[in-house]
Amino acid sequence: MEATSSLKQTVTHLFDAVRYSNHAKEVEEATASTEKELALELNKLDSETEEISNLISSMKDEPDGPLRELSRQLESFLETAKEQARDKLERRTKETLEDQRKTSSGERDKALKSLEAYLASDPLPVSERVVQLNLAEGLYEARATYECEGGVKYEFILATQNSKLFSRELAMSQVRRELRVPVRFAKTMLKGRVPGFERLDQYVLTDVEESGGKLRATLAKAGNGSKIKVVTSGSEDDAFVGLEYTDQTQSVNIMNDPSLSALVDLKGIKQAVGDLVREMEELASKKISLVRLSVDGEDLLKNMDCYALVEVVFRVFGPNYREVVRNLPERPPAGESGGMGLEFLRERIRVLGAFAKPVSQLLGVQSMERRI
Repeated sequence: MEATSSLKQTVTHLFDAVRYSNHAKEVEEATASTEKELALELNKLDSETEEISNLISSMKDEPDGPLRELSRQLESFLETAKEQARDKLERRTKETLEDQRKTSSGERDKALKSLEAYLASDPLPVSERVVQLNLAEGLYEARATYECEGGVKYEFILATQNSKLFSRELAMSQVRRELRVPVRFAKTMLKGRVPGFERLDQYVLTDVEESGGKLRATLAKAGNGSKIKVVTSGSEDDAFVGLEYTDQTQSVNIMNDPSLSALVDLKGIKQAVGDLVREMEELASKKISLVRLSVDGEDLLKNMDCYALVEVVFRVFGPNYREVVRNLPERPPAGESGGMGLEFLRERIRVLGAFAKPVSQLLGVQSMERRI
């Protein structure tokens, strides 16, 4: 991604994630404070009513008469008043807590959506991407996992319903027709050893993993439980292909048996694998939900420490971003610099609150202000 576009992506979506997550934490701290205040108020109510109760108890020592009767009435009144005060405190606090928890949850949701918008374009250099697809009750579930520069890892659920091949159970006949794999030899009276083939159009894709053009896939045949596993070392013409067949009675490594491997239609297998790889790569762009995000093993979605991701991004792109900032106009003409100018940048930095000053220093915005 070009540096100016990357910077704009960062100061919009990622800065919004920091803003919302910070507000969520502030509200959560207020919630904890509200709970403590309730506990203090209830303790105060108990101690003060106990003092009054002790005073009333001294009236019980009086002989039967007006004072003794009054003490009984006062005790009953005190207990009722105490319960009413407790109920009022708890009810009022419950309403406050519900509002605070609702606000905090909403801010966390907005922070998550901002992170999804930021990471959906894979803004950091990706060192490894793995796409996994599994068949469950006739539908495919897919996830893409990314490892990036700076110790960042994240995982998205993918929209298989928008895929040409994976929107429903995939029979291999939809990929390539008339593909066969030799799995055994049978003896006949007239021809001797005759190869036995499995037709791939009778198999369904049950799970597949793709990374860097490499593929691991399992195909299953309904009814008899036979499976064919396909492994490739890449999508190039000279890539290695591994085939393994298993059923209830045997397991055959086809490519390790020269008499079987010689009969494999490698060109057809590679074409089918190429179709699957291309569709998996296309599927990786159909991100719908961020389910994991970590920096150096720390789970950022658990504590919503979005600024930790900002720090990584600035470690990776800092020099490029500062170069962009040095060349930014105060207010760019419409359509230039992607709408990025120093005025816009300052406005975006302000949403960071306590983090605004260190980010300004990292970008060199303060020095630019002095120069202007």
